[in-house]
Amino acid sequence: MTSEPTAASGAAAAPPSRLRRWARRLGVLLLVLGLTALLVEGVVLLALGEQPKFPRRVVSAPWGLRTNEPGARYRHKSADVTVSFEINAQGMRASRDFAHAKPAGTKRIVSLGDSFTIGYEVAAEDTFSSVLERELRRDGVQVEVLNCGVSGFSTAEECLYLERELLRYEPDLVLVSFFPNDFDDNLRTGLFRLEGDKLVGGEGDYVPAGGLGDFLNRNAFFNVLSERSNAFCALKEAATSFFKRQMVEEGTERAAAAEAPQGDELTKLRRRLGAAIFERLYGVTRRAGIPLVIHSIPSRREVPERTLEELFPSEYFDVDRGGLLFVSAKKVLEPEVGQRPLYFNRSHGHWTPLSHELAGKELARRITAAVLLR
Repeated sequence: MTSEPTAASGAAAAPPSRLRRWARRLGVLLLVLGLTALLVEGVVLLALGEQPKFPRRVVSAPWGLRTNEPGARYRHKSADVTVSFEINAQGMRASRDFAHAKPAGTKRIVSLGDSFTIGYEVAAEDTFSSVLERELRRDGVQVEVLNCGVSGFSTAEECLYLERELLRYEPDLVLVSFFPNDFDDNLRTGLFRLEGDKLVGGEGDYVPAGGLGDFLNRNAFFNVLSERSNAFCALKEAATSFFKRQMVEEGTERAAAAEAPQGDELTKLRRRLGAAIFERLYGVTRRAGIPLVIHSIPSRREVPERTLEELFPSEYFDVDRGGLLFVSAKKVLEPEVGQRPLYFNRSHGHWTPLSHELAGKELARRITAAVLLR
């Protein structure tokens, strides 16, 4: 005897709700995106190798330039190293804050520069600024060295940073580090230009990409990608290089009011402009009664043979005068060329801890010998 189906058992299963359908589709989409991201990551890693994952966290500052994001904590990782960064409330690489007024009985050095100065790829205690501080203290000098390096900084930005903000920290000595890419970076900023041999102010402020740049450098999601994703970092590096080239070309057009330099003339313009900005820096420190130390970081050449090049524009800037000390890191690094690693090879070519140590010790020796911290 066959029983009649009940309404409950015979009724067709109720169709899923619209919300459930959309949730299912969203889940599938996220899964596809996740698998695609993993695939792209794998392809980039296999094709290009591990990418330098160096979040910059550089944002606009109240004085019209850029600074390290105050209070930021982040990681740098390359095929060579993994290091942590800690930025204090003043935008300096330090684990403590600094008041404008220095402690009684303490000498103070402000250390200006770019990614070499802030110490890409090395721990904070291994930067040449930290080595300099330890060496001077070992010699009995109660001193603070403020690491004010900012990635991508030009000599032009360093000069205005000193004028607009860092003199408030009552420095007893100003240390400015030079690297050859400063020539292009000076053009890119448009902060100064040459009229004949005269340096004149150009753009008053320089914060590339403005509010958009601030958003990207402060955004937690993009910062995680900058710390973790090879594909994102490869794309970001390509985009950054493209926009930098565009800005250098635009800066070249306005750097010399009556010139349209090409070839050797463009090289001369870059060097003349760099020297003129150092002249302004020297004038600022002389008027303030503060010694200026110029620290020149050599460029590395692999071809035709591994050598170091000193590229400071000394033909346009006299380094032998009062209140000025010129220290070329080439002299202390050269004996180690080919013996021990001085630059990291699997990233952006920054200094190893050995180079920072040699440079910091040489700076301390030269500053002490010149009796610049009286």
